[in-house]
Amino acid sequence: MKRITGLLLLLFIFASSWTRAQQTYTLEQCVQIAVQNSLSIQRSSLQAESAQSTYRQSKENLLPSISGNATETFRTGRSIDPFTNQFVQRTINSTSLGINAGMTLFNGFQQSNNIKKSRLDYQAAQYDVEQQKQQIAIDVANAYLQVVMAKEQLKVAQAQRASTDAQLKRVKAQYAAGAAAENQVLDLEAQLANDDVNIIAAENQLRFAKLNLQQLMNMPVNTAFDVSDVAIESIINPYANKSIEELFEQAAQNQYSLQSAKLRAESARVSREIAQGRRLPTLSLNAGISSFYTNSAPERIFRPDGTTTTVQVPIGYLQDDPSKIVVANQSIPNGKIVDNGFWNQMDFNLSSFLSLNLSIPLYNAGITRNAIQQSKIQERTAQIQMQETRNQLRQSVEQAYNNLLSAEVTYNARLKQIEALERTFRNAEKRFELGGASFVDYNLAKLNLARAQADFIRAKYEYLFRIKVLDYLTQGASQ
Repeated sequence: MKRITGLLLLLFIFASSWTRAQQTYTLEQCVQIAVQNSLSIQRSSLQAESAQSTYRQSKENLLPSISGNATETFRTGRSIDPFTNQFVQRTINSTSLGINAGMTLFNGFQQSNNIKKSRLDYQAAQYDVEQQKQQIAIDVANAYLQVVMAKEQLKVAQAQRASTDAQLKRVKAQYAAGAAAENQVLDLEAQLANDDVNIIAAENQLRFAKLNLQQLMNMPVNTAFDVSDVAIESIINPYANKSIEELFEQAAQNQYSLQSAKLRAESARVSREIAQGRRLPTLSLNAGISSFYTNSAPERIFRPDGTTTTVQVPIGYLQDDPSKIVVANQSIPNGKIVDNGFWNQMDFNLSSFLSLNLSIPLYNAGITRNAIQQSKIQERTAQIQMQETRNQLRQSVEQAYNNLLSAEVTYNARLKQIEALERTFRNAEKRFELGGASFVDYNLAKLNLARAQADFIRAKYEYLFRIKVLDYLTQGASQ
């Protein structure tokens, strides 16, 4: 049993280790995880849900409000009898039931404008969420490229060490045969130690780059974390034939921050119209139905059935002949004596009403006037904020465009530099192997190539990142 338990434990550890080893992420996966784990996006999403709820409520405000009421009353002492409407001295118990409904027919277009405003606020809140997603995508893309760049620089450092180690083995063999001096061996051993230091520095840079990316993704740090390499054969600038004005107009149509600012400016304008609507009359419709029961009513009452019987009733006699009686026809309602219980009273006392109410504002201590003034200030503030957002977007596009141009020029220059230094190094390496060049010349060519390779890698990924920034600015979520 212990052997089986131990075997299962080993299998579990192996499976866990294998799973951790498979954690290689693409850029799209990193962005998706960062968006899912972002607390700021979750907070903005909740704000968007709140705005959606407000929008839904603004539409439902057009519907009538309906409420029911029930009252149970006990009165003692002198009070009004609900049945006879006379003062009595007794204990009275009564029950009242009713349903009331009311709706606003007109209130200066405030309800319709509230619907417009809440819809605009909801759309703006949605754009705010998308803007945060876009910003996180840019940050993650930059961090991702830093990891890929650090991996490539580590490979270059390892290749440099491999080259030095091969040279050291060759020179040691020559030294053993008496064809090389001892100082050549010592120089290469020192260079090999320097290469080891460079590898450690590159590994540290890669570790910190991965740490930064994982923190942006808001996930626990895992040493098995890795990213997919970016296959780059050649880089083409897709914005080479674009002007800044064209890029800005494209960004203005796709940037969520500007779209949100426009919607909030429009919302502020509608808020001013809502405030101005308070000067207009309010027309409302109300209706209700109610009934009541009281224990002061007789237990049995006559309930007419809606028909009558005509009878002759004496009303006097003739003055000249008192023996002759004068009669008149009188209609007497037909009906029956019924129990006057709870439901009979409710049916008998049932009543309803319908009313139209018109309220005309005359003066309310300047509240409406000041509210209109405040709404105008807020409208102007929102317009300024929209213009500020537009100016910031223009500046961002201008900065990104010029950064791209600089990165492109630097990349092309570094490309030419590394091609030239690779030829120089191959030549110095051959001459060093043949004894036609000193170690100093060989090592200088190697160091120059190493620096050029590191500079080229940085220039390449800087160029890619600058293209990516303009992609996000001009294409938004469609990039």
